[in-house]
Amino acid sequence: MAIKYKVTERGTPGVSGGGSKKYYASATARQKIDLKQLSERLAAISTVSEIDTIAVLQGLVHLLPEYLCKGNSVSLGDFGTFSVHIRSEGKDTPEAVNAYSITDVKVSFRPSVEFKNRMKTVKFTKHK
Repeated sequence: MAIKYKVTERGTPGVSGGGSKKYYASATARQKIDLKQLSERLAAISTVSEIDTIAVLQGLVHLLPEYLCKGNSVSLGDFGTFSVHIRSEGKDTPEAVNAYSITDVKVSFRPSVEFKNRMKTVKFTKHK
């Protein structure tokens, strides 16, 4: 199995008119795998039923935000770690920074070393 890519032309960011243009590989033809497909595959490669797999994944979808909203990082072993990162407005003094200064909340995923190593085996195919 391979990741398909296409070639796209992009200008230089922030340069009027795009500046000098270069060509880059860009992943394409992504197919979304839904919870049902994932649970079927997990059930096929384990001793857990599809229904039990769906229940566990649904539980994870419910619990992850709960723990992250409490300021925790959530480690899923050889899968990786989820954590929260915030962005805020800059203020002139430390005292001026408060909860209203926070402008964005993002969930970050850091894959484990095992996960990264498995991704190093990916092959690529040029999409026509």
